[in-house]
Amino acid sequence: MPTFYAQTMPGIEDIAWLEIKSQLARVKFGEKLFAKDQNGLVLFEYGGETADLLNLRTAEDVFVLAHMDKKITKGWDDLYSLTKKLIRSKAFVKAIDTLLDFHRTQSQGIELSYRVISRLHGRFEYRRIDLARSVEKAMKAKYPKWKKVDDHSRVEIWVNALGSRLVIGLRISDRTMRHRFKKKEQKRASLRPSVAAAMVHLTDPQPEDIFLDPMCGSGTLLMERRLTNDYGRLLGGDIEPRRLLSAQANIRGQRRETPRDIDFFHLDVRQLPFQSGAISKIATNLPFGKQIGTKAEVARLYPAIFQEIERVLQPGGKAVILSSEFELVKTAVRFCPNLTILTGYSIAVLGQWGRIYIARKD
Repeated sequence: MPTFYAQTMPGIEDIAWLEIKSQLARVKFGEKLFAKDQNGLVLFEYGGETADLLNLRTAEDVFVLAHMDKKITKGWDDLYSLTKKLIRSKAFVKAIDTLLDFHRTQSQGIELSYRVISRLHGRFEYRRIDLARSVEKAMKAKYPKWKKVDDHSRVEIWVNALGSRLVIGLRISDRTMRHRFKKKEQKRASLRPSVAAAMVHLTDPQPEDIFLDPMCGSGTLLMERRLTNDYGRLLGGDIEPRRLLSAQANIRGQRRETPRDIDFFHLDVRQLPFQSGAISKIATNLPFGKQIGTKAEVARLYPAIFQEIERVLQPGGKAVILSSEFELVKTAVRFCPNLTILTGYSIAVLGQWGRIYIARKD
């Protein structure tokens, strides 16, 4: 089976693999790689339809693996040997063929053009442009009739030097995978769709879910939950009326049937207007740092939030919560005897590290 990889936001790799193995048949885990503060990579073998990879929601992009070196020197010899390896490589040709076959099924006619995108993570003797040129030399030797372009190429070759590891992939997806929500109202610090997808996946979505985001902002989590699978009811709330209007506008602007069973509430997360045990799933991005005020104000807010989450969740219900206030979360949960943190995933959001917590009501 050919090898592919999903490129994720930093820290989402484990969650992406959970989605991959649940959504795809004939798949086998390979390994995880990490580019500090930029991306994670999840490598896997896959024997199904290439087009199905575009349905993954926790990925920012998907690639077919074209070449890998597990030990590079970070010196100039890397570039000389890389060009020779790619010229001789059958795996590189096979990856090109896999991508072209995919394009033939998606559109008529194929313009034989390419561009190389290179990234360095660590200290190297050479520059990104030098790494790219070594691949361009191989392409010129193997595919002399192909045209090298600066943008809008048929084939994008991504060259990642990750410390002592070199990974080359051919991009299957396009920008619509990571920018799939065209929001009419965009708010500062909104979640990326792939992060929202990771959080929704961790709630274990079920068709009967009563799903709540009590601090919904521009509505990204609600938009993602709506498209994941069927649900019983979606509830969005926020203390700022303008944010509620933004969320409503964004959901109504989604390309799908008219939104059903979605209700919005002007609310204070410390006093949720729902009966005890009324909610089966909660996912939300909690405020942190300077988003709402001083550390003392945030410290007072967290215990009240978690007490309300504990109250409104039904027994066995799950809450998936993103926050960078690690100690405040742990302290708040200690005062909720029926709420248990099952696990967590550290991720980077907007240049700051936070953690996705999964809590269950006992």
